[in-house]
Amino acid sequence: MEMATVFYLAESDRRKSEGMLLKKPIEELLLISECCYPIWLAPWKGQTLLFDGLGVSKHTLVYDVLPDIKTFVNDVEGSVEKLEAYTAALNDHINYFQSALRSEERTILGLIASADFSNDFSAHVANAEPVQQTEIRESVCLAPIVDESTITQALSEILELKTLVEKEIESLRYSMRLLNNTTRNHIEVLKNDIRQTQNEYNEKITVAKTSAMEKIREIQSRFDDRITRASKRFEDQLQDLHQEKVKLEKNQDKAQRQIDRCEDEIKTAKMNKNSALEQRWKQERENWKREAKALQKSIEQTDKRIEETESNKKVEITNLRSEFNTQSENIMKPVRELEASRDAKTQMTQQKINSLEDLTKTLVNQQDNLTKQKRASLNELEKLGMHDSRRKTVLAYVPLYLACFQADATRRYVVYAPSVAGTIGVVTKFKSMFGASRVKSLFQQRSQAETIILNQLVTLVERDPVFKRDLHDAAAQVSITRSKETREKIQQGLAELRREEWISENELQTLNTSLIKT
Repeated sequence: MEMATVFYLAESDRRKSEGMLLKKPIEELLLISECCYPIWLAPWKGQTLLFDGLGVSKHTLVYDVLPDIKTFVNDVEGSVEKLEAYTAALNDHINYFQSALRSEERTILGLIASADFSNDFSAHVANAEPVQQTEIRESVCLAPIVDESTITQALSEILELKTLVEKEIESLRYSMRLLNNTTRNHIEVLKNDIRQTQNEYNEKITVAKTSAMEKIREIQSRFDDRITRASKRFEDQLQDLHQEKVKLEKNQDKAQRQIDRCEDEIKTAKMNKNSALEQRWKQERENWKREAKALQKSIEQTDKRIEETESNKKVEITNLRSEFNTQSENIMKPVRELEASRDAKTQMTQQKINSLEDLTKTLVNQQDNLTKQKRASLNELEKLGMHDSRRKTVLAYVPLYLACFQADATRRYVVYAPSVAGTIGVVTKFKSMFGASRVKSLFQQRSQAETIILNQLVTLVERDPVFKRDLHDAAAQVSITRSKETREKIQQGLAELRREEWISENELQTLNTSLIKT
């Protein structure tokens, strides 16, 4: 049934006359032959790499060229002892590892790097049934263009690249450790310098502060006496003023009482209609009012003098305290200068620490990013092939069907999915999976990735006229439409497809007619 299905698919793909105005020439089916596509299986570092025997496939490995790590390490190692030289070396290389210098490409001829193809092909090889290559008689085994020496050279090139990437990763890691350790040592020395500086200055500050405080206590005693005397002087003045104010207020109260008495006497005289007496008491009231007004003015003046005295007291005491503070600060000036020197030296040393940490962090981060890129490249190299191990390189043949159509002088080739896959000493039968019309639901494509690789046979045919001629001649000799025996098998297969109702009666008749004409 397999050959019948392939014939059915080929007939379905054959171009018939189309259109009324621009008719295309009808294609003739020249041949349908089973061919074996060569795939090399090469052991490499615990996995198996796959190579396209016809050399159509290729894989480009991208290698990022890094700045010279050894030069950087030598510069750093030559300056690790002195902080100034080490810091200068870091500053000189602050952008050294910012990015790779350039990218280089290495193209590996024949290497198949498709993970999907590797996974699918691995499953097919695992299910292989060994037979001798001599048993494959009715197929065209395509001779590999890529030979073992080419594969050996390719494996050597991949290994060389892998080794180089591993060394670069190790060099980057060494460089990062060198930077971290050296910076840590210098920072520890700087922190010790800070502690030593603080201890030395703190001892000097303690001695200076003790001496200063003794002097300050002496002048404080003198200023306390001056403040006490000034306060007493102003308190005496204020007491006199307050006593004077009290006397004035008492006289003011007396005058107010006299004014009230005069008011009462005036009212009585009015009631008695004694105008002379009324006039005399009015005159008396005016005299007391003038007295009360004068007393009020004296009280206000006294209040003003009290306020001025209190203000003068505050000013004088404030001036005394300010003078004390000035003298105290002058005495403490040596202490303040020692504290300022201590803080300045501590700050400068801390700035060195911060600068060293920032420089180291920048360089380490740059190197860490490059290390991650290199690890990604290494991971790519380690996933190039199948995850199995073998001891020697072998050549596998993946069966496929090749059909050739011709219209006028133009030939067109079509590849159909494999039915047999083999090696030099191994051949495996696989169930073919094809698709067209209703037959498509019966035979599905086995592996899309595998089909893409096998279709490269057409690419090579179109690219190489000599290969095309040799392949066509060889395929014509084993075409399944050439011998009576294979034609009968095709007819039996078509009949079986009809019995199982995969094709119609009309399709069966048309296919049989086409088979006879082929």
